[in-house]
Amino acid sequence: MEQQKRKKRAMAFGLVAIVLIFWNLMQNTADQQKLRVACVGDELTFGTDVEDREDNCYPVQLQKYMEKAEKKYRIGNFGVEGAAVQKKSKKPYTKEERYESSTEYKANLVVIMLGTNDTTEENWTDIDTFQKDYQSLIKNYQNLKSSPEVWLVTPPMIQSDGSTEMEERAKRVEEVKDAVETIGEKNKLTVLDLYSYSQEHPEWYQKDGIRLNKDGAKAVADMVGDCSVNKKK
Repeated sequence: MEQQKRKKRAMAFGLVAIVLIFWNLMQNTADQQKLRVACVGDELTFGTDVEDREDNCYPVQLQKYMEKAEKKYRIGNFGVEGAAVQKKSKKPYTKEERYESSTEYKANLVVIMLGTNDTTEENWTDIDTFQKDYQSLIKNYQNLKSSPEVWLVTPPMIQSDGSTEMEERAKRVEEVKDAVETIGEKNKLTVLDLYSYSQEHPEWYQKDGIRLNKDGAKAVADMVGDCSVNKKK
């Protein structure tokens, strides 16, 4: 009698194990079928000081957008606080661990939103250097085995407080915006003009006039999401 009970328990455990293995295989298959999007950027992508960052940074809001649109996307946040495009900057994006992670993500689409930190006095070299290093970054992604499509997002404008430093940065961001558009046109890439979109929306910014709040992050997510849904129809 006791032996039969043990056999039944063993069979029950075995069935549960089979169900769990099957479920994991199904989940892994479903995950592999999702289009992978790598959101590459600085603190604007990472979501520095955004209220409830883990729920409101732009990559997470983009994930929610896609789920609401019933699109099978997996969004990865590869934002790095303080990161810049220029290789001689204080914190080049390509020297960061998250950059390496983004190249191993097997992305189908890479969305790059960098340039804001390149405009600081300590990072800025000149626009030609910026363009050269930005072009190099794009090629790095295009040469990956997953052959991802690359989209560029111009950095948002800087809400200047009137100080000399902020005025200079605001001018440089406009230069960067033009450079990103030029690079996009040259490489026949999709370019999303967040700079122009943000000009009349001071409510999207945190107090420093540079970083975006959760509403600004949502605006970026909506912009990328709208473009993706419309292109994939």
